[in-house]
Amino acid sequence: MTAAKPGKRKGSNASITTPSPPNNKKSARKSAQQTSLGSFFRPKNADADGAVEFKPCLTPFSLIEWREFESTWIGTFKKPEPSTKFAAFDLDKTLIEVRGHWKFPKDANDWRFFHPQVPQVLQRMYNQGYKIVIISNQAGLRPAKGSTELTKTAKEFRRKIDNIAKQFDFPFTILAATGRNYMRKPSPGMWFMAEMDNGGVEVDRKASFFVGDAAGRPAGWKQGALEDFSDSDLAFALNAGVPFYTPEEIFNEDICSKEQPLPLAAPNVWLIDRFHSKALAIDHDGHTKLLKSIEELAGLAQSQGKGMLVVLVGPPASGKSTFANTHLSKLGFERANMDTLKTRKKCMDAVKVALESSKLVVVDNTNPDIASRSSFLHIASKAGVSCVAVVFENSTRDLTTHNNLFRSQLRQARYMAGPMESKKLHLIPSIWESVPAVAFNTYFKRFVAPTEEEGFAKVFRHVFVPVFCPPTDEALWHQYY
Repeated sequence: MTAAKPGKRKGSNASITTPSPPNNKKSARKSAQQTSLGSFFRPKNADADGAVEFKPCLTPFSLIEWREFESTWIGTFKKPEPSTKFAAFDLDKTLIEVRGHWKFPKDANDWRFFHPQVPQVLQRMYNQGYKIVIISNQAGLRPAKGSTELTKTAKEFRRKIDNIAKQFDFPFTILAATGRNYMRKPSPGMWFMAEMDNGGVEVDRKASFFVGDAAGRPAGWKQGALEDFSDSDLAFALNAGVPFYTPEEIFNEDICSKEQPLPLAAPNVWLIDRFHSKALAIDHDGHTKLLKSIEELAGLAQSQGKGMLVVLVGPPASGKSTFANTHLSKLGFERANMDTLKTRKKCMDAVKVALESSKLVVVDNTNPDIASRSSFLHIASKAGVSCVAVVFENSTRDLTTHNNLFRSQLRQARYMAGPMESKKLHLIPSIWESVPAVAFNTYFKRFVAPTEEEGFAKVFRHVFVPVFCPPTDEALWHQYY
């Protein structure tokens, strides 16, 4: 790493490319299948590193130089210099707000500064050697499917940033996440992208900070205040490992009156209400006992020259495939999965053939209700074999949503966690496909807990136990998503 030059700086007078998707899907998919990602956290559509070629392009007549990497725009004004310290800010309701009474801006001119002193405070922070970075979620700016043209909304957004830049006399960088991937807050990808775009200078995160309005504050946190719409800014700062402040803590009479507003006072200790994986109780003993019970039942069945059927019950991203591939496979179970076999009939036929051959079989589908399970119970009954259910009972909507986002963003998260010297913006890989929300909605709407009255010889309760390969994935799983 190179070191940034110390000392104060003074402002000076101033004034896209869309990445191509990989076209080697078959070879990429094959490569990914040869690489172990850990049973549970291997997405179904894993492909290669997903890196794309980058070709720089400027938006005509813009004050901002725009680039795009993995659906994230990086705009620079006045060629910002590298720095060891970032003064980073959310955009909407932090640096600016809608001028009128509309919830969303009508055009590129419908904004005003959150506080009249915003330009002066940022200028003073810049003069103290901090790099000014703006980090904003902007999911509504993506072009229509199959198009590379900027939408009207996207053009208005860029014009608005131009208008904001005209009020600043210092360089700054803005990152806008237009996709839904590891760059979208609360995932910390945009912070890491800003570090990668810092000329090789290592950033001191503890000396840097992030300011945002989405702190999860309840209604009435100040007189007449509404509840914060989210806590994504707070979670983002926690993920990135940087101090967090709200706009009111920065843009106030005390800070605005100082010629040198930095360093700031120690940040508040914030409570966060969103799901966090570290709060999850992992019952390793119960997991071991369950596997032992199934092993004993399978051994008894095989000693009698019979097969056995295990029906898994749980939502997507609850660990069913890990349980089947990592644990039951070691006991000799063959896996039948509808996603792999493509149709329910093929899945049922595979189970029937295996049981008639006295094999051990596990059905790795969601199987949420009596109707979805009855056909497999019927097959087991006709084959004269025992059928047990394993219910993933602690697989809440929060946990499975977390797991779904984690495994879809895992490739990008791993890349961002790598050594700084090996990372390049244009080599950031694409995400893996996530399970759509409708699949979760359907499961929880249809769910009926299995019982022995349905015909199961035994109903086992199982709690989620994650498997990490490599072990460093555990730290990434413990981030907020």
